[in-house]
Amino acid sequence: MTVSFVRQLGAESGVQLNPLVDGSEIPTTGNEDQLFAIAMRASRGRIDRAFKVNRSNVRQRLGHGEPMRDNELNEAYVHVREALDNGAYEAVVARLHSDAAVLSWIVVREEVAGDPEEPTGGFVFEVSETEPESAFLFAVKHLECFNDGVMVEFRADEKREGGVNVANDVITLRLLEPNGDKLIEITGSLDRDAKDDSGNSYYLPNVIESRTDRLEVLTGATTVIEPDSDAYGYDEIFREKWATSEVLEYFDEGGTAYAVDDYVRARDQLYGTQHGYAYIASGGSEAPALIAELARLGFDTNRQLRVDVPGHLDVEGAIAFVEQMNLGSMAEAHLLHVFWAPLKSNDPTGINGKRHFGTATLNIALACGRNARVNAKGFAPKNYPIAGREWPVRRQGIVQTYTPNNQELNALARAKINPVVFENYSGGGRYVFRDSLTSAQVDSSLKKLIAVADMSTSVDDAVTRAGKDFLQLPMNVSIKRMRDFLTTLFEGAEASGWLVPSDDPAMGGAAWRFEVQPNEQRPYELMDVRYWLRYDGTNRQTHVTQTLSR
Repeated sequence: MTVSFVRQLGAESGVQLNPLVDGSEIPTTGNEDQLFAIAMRASRGRIDRAFKVNRSNVRQRLGHGEPMRDNELNEAYVHVREALDNGAYEAVVARLHSDAAVLSWIVVREEVAGDPEEPTGGFVFEVSETEPESAFLFAVKHLECFNDGVMVEFRADEKREGGVNVANDVITLRLLEPNGDKLIEITGSLDRDAKDDSGNSYYLPNVIESRTDRLEVLTGATTVIEPDSDAYGYDEIFREKWATSEVLEYFDEGGTAYAVDDYVRARDQLYGTQHGYAYIASGGSEAPALIAELARLGFDTNRQLRVDVPGHLDVEGAIAFVEQMNLGSMAEAHLLHVFWAPLKSNDPTGINGKRHFGTATLNIALACGRNARVNAKGFAPKNYPIAGREWPVRRQGIVQTYTPNNQELNALARAKINPVVFENYSGGGRYVFRDSLTSAQVDSSLKKLIAVADMSTSVDDAVTRAGKDFLQLPMNVSIKRMRDFLTTLFEGAEASGWLVPSDDPAMGGAAWRFEVQPNEQRPYELMDVRYWLRYDGTNRQTHVTQTLSR
């Protein structure tokens, strides 16, 4: 093929075609505002880092759930399942575990009859807390840490040379659910030098490393499966021969008496994860230490934390529960939102009977579903809080166990607690999120409104992401790009109903203004970005007056 250009010209005559320059990219945030984070106890899930679950794999990744009568911490599983069924796109999970947790190796050895040099053709499956050192075929570490165990099976296909079966170094390895359903299947060689037809490594640990991060595999000195073994070829009626283990309990979570260090570990995993999220759920936890760590995570990430007050408490108890955590004094208290639902309902997952279940995670799920409905400018209706008539609690068998009076509702509002109770509307009664207050200790301020927290964190996230995109550019280029970005962003926010004209004289009747300029003290490397916004508020109270005219 004749090409009319080169990529780099020297002194010779010719045409240089430079790489394509993309000036069309627009900064975006993806769908992170449809995801939430949670630190929770689960019967499955890796413990070395946070991981994502969705509606289709939540039972495999987190287990099938366990009754709350065995452990109240199992409520978090109900929250996640319900949230994924009601608008949340995915959940980012940090699995709680103690320092006593032990993840063991599953070791496969050839079975021998007295003399180690005479294998019987069978195989022995063992669990070892330490990495195997003596003679073994291979060892597997399953990083998803199933409390209920897994089954392991493997086989080698027939390999013929000179018309007879010979030993084969290529095996197919499977991990199975305790009920026998397949989890993972990977084929590779026990020979370290094996290559596939494309010249890539076919060594089983390398194949696994390239395919999944859920397994680790070690191979031993034996590198082939013999033709007379229980894992080679086919039986007399031409069925595949598999060497299959019993259910192996290879992980011990070490109990559920979590210490502060365990909560700190979970917070660090959620902070350091590569998975994005916009909300944090307490998962119904009553542990002040965990809620404090999640509040710290909310401050560090500028994400909203929504907390449940136990529904079995009365108003006085609910207020005492919140006061002991002192959420209003925490940094960025407007990011902390508290919900109290004195409602018994049927378990949405069917695991438990009728109980009190928190609603904070459900509120997050409904917000995630709302955020998926963006307008032509890319803005979701975040100026509409998840509260009131349009956002009922759709659980079955709801029974309200406490009905606060007007004075108690006033006390709840002053304590910044949002009750979830029955309300009458023109279309009939329903159980709703009755209010939308943050934990900010203010009386007349936009900081007290959840909708404003939702919008302001979204704007901050968009601006800081754009600011990171504009790093390491010439200062004048960065300033121009940031000004253009902010103008487009704020015009879109105003057109979408997020921003309204301000009556502050400094705003000159505008809904927004900004400054982008080099820092006076460090003009060569530091760009200052400041913006002033007037968000639309939320109608929490309506005063109605009728006047009789003559």
